[in-house]
Amino acid sequence: MAKETLSRREFLKSAAAAAAGLAFVGIGTPIKASAEGGSVFTPGTYTGKATGLNSDVTVTITVDETSILSCVVDASGETAEIGAAAADTLAEQILAAQSQNIDGVTGASVTSGAVKRAAEEALAQAKGIDVALLRAGDEPIAAEDWLGEEPEIAESEIVEEIDTEVLVIGAGHAGTFAACSAVENGAKTLLIEKMTHDLASGMRDTLAAVNSKQQIENDDNPDRDEVIRYICDWSQGYAKRSLVSVWADRSGETMDWLTERFANAELLRGFRHEVDEHNPEDNYPTYDVGHSIQYGEAYYEQLTMDVLLDYAIGLGLEVLYETPMVKLLKTGERVTGVIAKNAAGDYIRINASKGVILCAGGYSGNETMMRALQPWSLEQCCINYSKPGDKGDGIKACLWAGASMDSTHSAMIFERGGIKPNETGVVEDGQLFWMGSQPFLKVNLKGERFMNEYMPYDYALHAASQQPDHTYCMIWDSTYASDVERFATHGCSRLYPHVNGADPVFPLEYIDYMNYDLMERGYIVSADTLEELAEKLGLPAEAFLATVKRYNDLAAKGVDEDFGKESYRLSTLDTAPYYGIRQAGGYLICTMDGIRINETMHAIREDGTQIEGLYVCGDNSGSYFHGSYPNLLAGCAAGRSATFGRYAGLLAAQE
Repeated sequence: MAKETLSRREFLKSAAAAAAGLAFVGIGTPIKASAEGGSVFTPGTYTGKATGLNSDVTVTITVDETSILSCVVDASGETAEIGAAAADTLAEQILAAQSQNIDGVTGASVTSGAVKRAAEEALAQAKGIDVALLRAGDEPIAAEDWLGEEPEIAESEIVEEIDTEVLVIGAGHAGTFAACSAVENGAKTLLIEKMTHDLASGMRDTLAAVNSKQQIENDDNPDRDEVIRYICDWSQGYAKRSLVSVWADRSGETMDWLTERFANAELLRGFRHEVDEHNPEDNYPTYDVGHSIQYGEAYYEQLTMDVLLDYAIGLGLEVLYETPMVKLLKTGERVTGVIAKNAAGDYIRINASKGVILCAGGYSGNETMMRALQPWSLEQCCINYSKPGDKGDGIKACLWAGASMDSTHSAMIFERGGIKPNETGVVEDGQLFWMGSQPFLKVNLKGERFMNEYMPYDYALHAASQQPDHTYCMIWDSTYASDVERFATHGCSRLYPHVNGADPVFPLEYIDYMNYDLMERGYIVSADTLEELAEKLGLPAEAFLATVKRYNDLAAKGVDEDFGKESYRLSTLDTAPYYGIRQAGGYLICTMDGIRINETMHAIREDGTQIEGLYVCGDNSGSYFHGSYPNLLAGCAAGRSATFGRYAGLLAAQE
């Protein structure tokens, strides 16, 4: 497999430019910056089109191998004084940003959005990406029609037939583990992925488990039953306890296996259990279930996926990219394969004698499904960081085949959305503000504190939803680095090494570069006085200053008498320069509901009977989460997906 590497140090430095140095294609899907000296584009001229306020808008770009050389925006059909007048400015922004990730023009938000989408399409063409795959699911159909009809494919349209024993669909987190497990256990295995290699979802950074060898060696192995109860309680009882028990009983072995795979992997420094502080003062209990990938001097999006797939290919795994599933095939009531499309766009039949393992992702990238099933989640998000394949394809295919879906719907949303000081509410151009999970002072637009700033990620968004315009500001001063270290947050929000030296997902160095970029682009503001900061953030100075005084007094006392935050997570605001950002909504990572499954990973019907030959894992599976993501169990979803994918591969191979 072709690998595109990037120094981790350079990755961190480039992260400041346009949200981690990445151009975005699809709904928030990153296309990596090129390797040093490598090419990104196929030189030429490309045109994308999107619907604006009154007309279609086109963006034409000319590129060489690594950069955008020119950009022309045609918005002549838009309102003359607004959208059409903004065309040249929008073209200049694209050229300056070297991506479609631009600020847009105030007052011309609809036209600006259309220009971004059109530029996204043109850049996708320049990268050789199938735009149809990125746009699938975006058609403006009625919300109630999101499922649609199962496609009818004539036998005469099928140009090729492939036989295998186990078919895995989706080269994402669960699918990677499933494919490795199936081939390890002796099955002839084929993995198909609808995206190109460079846009395959790959693996998550942190995975949860109990009873791994590392946890036992670290004398920091969370109690199995306590963690099971924690997950079930967090779901308000919707999680199937017997299914959570499967994760608890098999996750440790999965981590041990992955530790072995990564121990001597080129470009990695291993895979480590995260040991964190435990303070009896904590409002929310945490369990050290997280195990995280330790990157070396190279970083690219599919690095860890390739480590595992290269290992499995050595055992006989076959992988086909640009091969989207169209529908499942059944013989009687058993699933026996799929109809898919090959890279040329022709229909092919794949027969799987032992079983199909469906790991096709959720539906967070399908706006129609999101509006139909959980519009409240869209109302909480100003950024969508879904993977490009998250269009709900797997869920639809299972439903057409007779499976049932969770009756409640939820999403993973983290409170890390930043907006500009003159904006309120959820906006189209929200920016990733990773430091938003740090428990610094947060105030509403009246300048008043309104919550305990250290809560589970989406709890903070729920608290903000009760405030004017759902908007709040986070405030910090120049001592933030020592504050962040003292805060000792858990999971991916942590910015310093864990107690045992395991690396955080992103270090403070990364955040500093990201924040610098947000400041340059007008999202973060700084000031030498608190009065000036209030003015820049649009806050009433008198009320804001009173709030800061009260907060400083509470920090000096070491007791949060107002909201009960832990004493060590209080901080003072007394050292200039001061910083602030407006926040409204978070960033959407994935959906958490899906096809109901049983303890052997089989899809089940409404009556609870299993569909033979059909295993479902990862974000297109359900029966596990409800309402809110338990982020204080670091890697809870990724650990489940890895463990269940690995188990499904074993069971399918044994059929």
